[in-house]
Amino acid sequence: MTVVRRKRGGRLNLVQLFIIITLFCYGCYLCTFALSLKQKNADRSSILASASKGSHHCINEDFVPEQKVGIWTMLSDNPDYILGAAKMGKGVQEHTKTPHDLIVMEIESKPLSKESWVKLSSIGFKKCVVKSIPPPDPKKTRRDLLEKFGVLHVWAMTVYHTILFIDADTFVQNSLDSLIHMDLEGKTIGVTKDIRERKWVETFNSGVLLLHPREKEFDRLYSLLYSGLEFDFMMSDQGFLNEVYKNDWKE
Repeated sequence: MTVVRRKRGGRLNLVQLFIIITLFCYGCYLCTFALSLKQKNADRSSILASASKGSHHCINEDFVPEQKVGIWTMLSDNPDYILGAAKMGKGVQEHTKTPHDLIVMEIESKPLSKESWVKLSSIGFKKCVVKSIPPPDPKKTRRDLLEKFGVLHVWAMTVYHTILFIDADTFVQNSLDSLIHMDLEGKTIGVTKDIRERKWVETFNSGVLLLHPREKEFDRLYSLLYSGLEFDFMMSDQGFLNEVYKNDWKE
């Protein structure tokens, strides 16, 4: 009986050993698969974060650029412009085929509501939170345009090869592809002439602005803004940019 028991015990140990080895191998497979999946996700995040080598001024950690083209707008705390941006974004997504990121620039001191971001995110907008760039002379600047110098941040968004900045109240009815790929012919920005009193004038409107970002150009603009340069302060960034680029824009 003792011999039989030993044999039975031996058989039972072999079965146990087989189960242990099987479970060990399966565990190794799961670990390998999990590590592989983690590496793939890390690689994807790295690719997205470096979609275009460069830098940006967005201080929120959830800003992740994906494309080489960025279509930007800027919002503060005016709810009417939030509705306008939503309509503009829908128009861009519907008509424009060029792969692009759609971004709202939000001033850190004037955050949008959660409800606003639910609406904007559903359309495809990314959030970029930036520091305010104060006007050099607030008393001479229109109150509703005090934060508009924040648009200068787009020159520093070198993670993008091309940026098209559009005012939030712009209604997009057609494709922006030809505008995105427009040859600036050596000029720094692409814009259109402004209209005053129902007439075309020789200055441009900064509500639609095409550019190729460069950090050095942002530094130059920032320095010029506080250098004592005279411009149409009332019109905020538009007056400033017209003075800086008065002979350097392509229509």
